[in-house]
Parts: sequence; structure tokens; C-alpha cells
Amino acid sequence: MKLNNTSLLLSVVTAALLTTGCTTTNKTAAKSVAKNTTTTSTTKTAAVSTQKSSDGSFSLPNAKSGMCYGKVVIPEQYKTVTEKVLATQADTKLTIIPATYKSGSERVLDTAASTKIVTVPATYKTESRTITVSPAYTEWRNGLHPEARVASSAVLSSAKAGGVNLEAAKPGSCYYEFYAAPSFKTTTEKVLATAASTKLIAQPAAFKTGTKKILVTPATTKLVKVPAVYKTVSERIQVAPASKVWKETKCTDRDCTVEEMMCLVDVPAVYKTVTKQVVVKPETTKEIKIPAVYKTVESTQLAAPASTKTVTIPATYKTIQKTQKVSDAKYVWSDSMMEKAGLSRTSAVICKVAIPEVKKTITKQVVATPATSKTIKIPATYKTVKVTKLVTPERTKKTVIPATYKTITKQVKVSDQSVKWMPVLCKSSMTIETISKIQKALTAAGFNTPVTGSFDAATKASVKAYQTKNGLTVSGLSIDTLKRLGVL
Repeated sequence: MKLNNTSLLLSVVTAALLTTGCTTTNKTAAKSVAKNTTTTSTTKTAAVSTQKSSDGSFSLPNAKSGMCYGKVVIPEQYKTVTEKVLATQADTKLTIIPATYKSGSERVLDTAASTKIVTVPATYKTESRTITVSPAYTEWRNGLHPEARVASSAVLSSAKAGGVNLEAAKPGSCYYEFYAAPSFKTTTEKVLATAASTKLIAQPAAFKTGTKKILVTPATTKLVKVPAVYKTVSERIQVAPASKVWKETKCTDRDCTVEEMMCLVDVPAVYKTVTKQVVVKPETTKEIKIPAVYKTVESTQLAAPASTKTVTIPATYKTIQKTQKVSDAKYVWSDSMMEKAGLSRTSAVICKVAIPEVKKTITKQVVATPATSKTIKIPATYKTVKVTKLVTPERTKKTVIPATYKTITKQVKVSDQSVKWMPVLCKSSMTIETISKIQKALTAAGFNTPVTGSFDAATKASVKAYQTKNGLTVSGLSIDTLKRLGVL
């Protein structure tokens, strides 16, 4: 299937990183991409695959060192196909033949036999006893005074780690926390400032122009119908599936060299209600073959590959000072409040407090004689009623109704959206002299452009118009466009 160049949308979000440098962050990303590229693209619009590294950045492993690249988005492609679908399913029709009955009488149960229980109430007496409401226990608090709060589990864990035997401590004993600060020493060390690296000096590749035959319209078939008898029904069908597409917007940063930007958005599925005819009397068809259509187009091919020269850059070093810890800070506990050398007392304190048990007397009723019961039997009762009895059961007669079909037209996805990279002019190369040459070349090509030496709105509009007219990808200052203009 042929893809028009005008359908290739430039993802200016990535192009801003590689060509325009709209923000400080984008400039840094562009330098990182330029540093990681090693070889050149082999055709005029050949794709350069991207690889995502562990830090989330992208690299272009097949790109040429010292060049910049822009991302081109190829939208999803669809084709229209016809399909024979079920209009009405095969079914069966049931004819119900009613059952026959006759009248009579029958003796039936009116009230079932049952029993009745008569209860004899229980008798009670009052008893009193003393119970323990709260047993005696000990707990750790933040002091011995009655209003002291219960010590937290973190403080108790710290005291236990500091050597306090919480279980063996006697009620009324207290322990106090002391803090010892950490100690440090300063040393010097020689460390790597910049790692050894290499620099590539690139020689551009040479290209030649050739031709190739491409498919414009694939071979298809056409069905000629012999009319049938129909009845009309309605149905809701999907015309186009849900997809993601790039939508054009504008870059508002004053340093941008490309105004158009692309945003990836969700496009919901499209439905429509169609009226279809269900076959009452089937139709026949005959098939007519429509041959494929081809077109011969020009293409640019590699004549001589690019070459590189590697220059070694030695590593550099620097001396730094660093501080190392000699001993960690620590907390210790003591049963004495007196401060010691190298230790300072904190506000933490725990005391073991004894809590006495609490008792109270309660009164309750207990059973003197339990409740009893006796059972009285109640016999069943019957009555005579008129009834209708089945003579022959209801039955059904089955009639088969065959299925019917219809031919519908729908869109089918041929290829998913994809992304390609292509060479573009780096911002560092956008000098007044270079931009002036581009403006003069555009004017000579029939797109009047003032020579200002600045990549202004008029120049951007002329570049876009030139690319559209000459079948080039609309991608800002791409290398293909500059070569076609004769600037490179």
C-alpha cells in the first residue's frame, strides 16, 4: 500500500530535543543523543531504530556522529474489505398443542397433625461473690509520679538494647538515657574527573538516483449481484476502530525553530447505525477481477558509504577531600542520673511501677428449679375439594427456519502506527550564513523568502511549502531538504 509523504507527521517533541533546543533540558538531551550516534543513515528517508537505555533516554545506534535526527510518525493504515456475515441465525418455530383435562373430587389434608408444648416456669434465688476486676501487675512509665505516662515500646526497646534487664528490674527502680556523639576524620583521595574517550571525524556518504516500481492499487475483485427479495432491519456497526494518532499543535518557546509540534492522543472508535436488508429470497453473484496498478518513482541509493576516523581523548583526574566516620553515635542507659565523660543525658527515663489488684462484690440470680414442659398432641383434619386431572400432556411441534446472510463493507487495519528517524540540521549549524543560503535557495526555487539570516516564520512557511510541493517529508530543516535545495 502506498504511503503519501504528506501523511508522515514529524514528532516535534523529539525534534525539539534534537534540533531546536527549546529548553535547557532539551539541549542537554540533544547533546547526549549526538554523542551516542556512530554511523550514518544509508538512504534518503531510511529509518534509524531507537533503543531505550536503563536511565530512560534514547540512542540512535545507526546514526552518523555529529549529526542530528528528527522523529517521523507514520499513522495507522487501513483498507476497505467486504465480508459475508450472518443476518439472521438458523432457528426453529415451535407450535404448542394444548393438554386435555377432566374434572373430579379428592380428599385432601386441611390441617396437618401437630403438637402443643405447655411450659412450667423456672424458679430463681440470689447469690453474692467477690471477683477480681483487675489483677496486680507492673508497668514501665516515664516517672514514678501518679500522672506519669506509660513508656513507649520504642523507648523500652532502646533501654533493652542499652543493657537494661526489664524483666529482672524491681518495682520503684528508674533508668536514664545518655547520648554519645559520633566521631569523624578527614582524608584526601585522587579520583577520575573525566574518563578516557574517543572522537569520531566523519566523512559523508555519496548517493545516486535510481528508479523503482511500486504498487499503487492492489488487485481486487468485484461482485455483480442478481437481486433478491429483502426485508429491512437496523444495526449499529463499527466503522473505524479506536486508535492513537499524532495531533498538530504549536511550540510557544521563543527559541524553537519548528513551530509545529505533535501530541499523541486517543481517538475513540467510530460507530454508525446502518439499515440492512435480510434475505427473504436468496440472490446470486458473479466475480469480476480488477488488475493491480503500478507506478515508477525515483529513489536515492547509496553509492559510497560514509567513513570515520577515531581520535583518542585521555582521562583527567582531581584530588578531593572526604570525611569518614570513626565511630557511630550511640545511646546507653544507667540507673544513675549523674552525667559521665563523653555522654550527655537525654530526656528519656523509664521507671517500673507496681499496680495493685482491684476487686468488687457482685450479686446475681441463679436457677433454683429449672423450667419444664409437657407435650399435647393435636390430630390432623381433612376436607373434600374439586380438582382437574391431566388426561393428555401438552406437547410441541418443531419447524426449522434456515439462516440468512448479507455482504457488508468495513475497514481493516493493514499496519500499526510506526516511528522513523531522519537526519536534520543541528542548531549549532544554524549560522546566519547557512540560514541566508537556505533563504536564497528557497527564493530561487520559486518560494519568495526574505534574506534575514534568521529562521523566522516566513522561512519556516517557505520550507514547509517547498517540502509539500516536492513530495518531501514535512520535517523542518531536514538533510534531504537541504540537499534538494543545493545548500549541502
